[in-house]
Amino acid sequence: MPQPTSSNAALPDSSGLAPGDLVATGMHIAELGIYGMVWLDHQLVSRSRYGPLVAFIEIDKPVTDSVVALIGLEDDIAALARTEAPVRLLELPAVAMINPDGRAPRLNFTIFWLPAIDRFLLLVYKASSRSDIEVELTRQVRARLIAEAEVQAKSRELSAANEELAIANRDLEQYATIISHDLKAPLRALRYLSDDAEQALRAEEPEKAAAAVTEMRALARRMSRMMSALLDYASVGRKAEAVTIVDTRALAESIAASLPRAPGLRIVIDGDWPEIVTLEAPLDLVLRNLVDNALKHHDRDRGIVRLTARDCGAAIEFQVADDGPGIPAAAHGAIFMPFRTLGGPAGGTGMGLALVSRTVEAVGGTISIHSEPERARGTAFTFKWPKSIARG
Repeated sequence: MPQPTSSNAALPDSSGLAPGDLVATGMHIAELGIYGMVWLDHQLVSRSRYGPLVAFIEIDKPVTDSVVALIGLEDDIAALARTEAPVRLLELPAVAMINPDGRAPRLNFTIFWLPAIDRFLLLVYKASSRSDIEVELTRQVRARLIAEAEVQAKSRELSAANEELAIANRDLEQYATIISHDLKAPLRALRYLSDDAEQALRAEEPEKAAAAVTEMRALARRMSRMMSALLDYASVGRKAEAVTIVDTRALAESIAASLPRAPGLRIVIDGDWPEIVTLEAPLDLVLRNLVDNALKHHDRDRGIVRLTARDCGAAIEFQVADDGPGIPAAAHGAIFMPFRTLGGPAGGTGMGLALVSRTVEAVGGTISIHSEPERARGTAFTFKWPKSIARG
């Protein structure tokens, strides 16, 4: 149990009392039931108490279980630890407490924040009788505190809703740009090819007509893949997925074993890969796309793709680095945009890195690229992933 402390600097010069005498006097008054003290942690759980006046407050349980009058004031109490004001306290005067014998004494409750011990102190002392005007004033103050807490809660909800609306508007604008620009091109090509096929049929040139139809089918398949990829991109962050404990090293090893590659390309896993509480499917998507991208765009028969992980406190920093040709700095700003490709294997939609970036951002992480092909070969994608994601 924390012990009352004193400081010589706090004593008036004329007190004539030693710090130990003051402590003993304070403890004696508390033992007489004049006042009592309860120390609370950040979760407002009672950790220790002193004095018979607070014997009704249960240890290792939320203080609101014993003092119902504090229910609804949790945020106000927690705010005491964040304010920079010299005096940090919250007062509830003359609260009626019903005893088992039917008596209803009134107690004053004052809560202090004590930064020196990282605890809240609940000071309880007997209230003197008050007039009806004082009682009504206290009731009104209490009602105002509750109303202000409700307003703050509504304000937080409104702020969150506005933020979601801003994100939705940004996404809508981006999808409109994608549809008007990236999907319009293959539609134009389909129109031209249909005109070519029609002219070839009129000219009785079946081979040219068949070639145009073959190209039209290929374009239709590509548009289908692009639409599917765009739907996947749009759904990131909106799926209800199960949070689970993920062994990140086992996940990385599983990805490395499953991806096809040339015999001379090796995947190396280094660093500290812990178990974290997260969404397994999105983390799998990010790592798998980055490793697969490094393998597909490597320009040599031999090479290394290195996966590393590093503990950064609240997050894990993952990196996928290769010794491939690299990505020019001028392209770094575009590679995370939908339908952007830098060459490589045919048939890709250009959505892989866009999905990666959107998935990382959806869980509150960040991603960056480092590549300077004019100075050295290789590309490194680094992303931070939160260690823990709240269960739904």
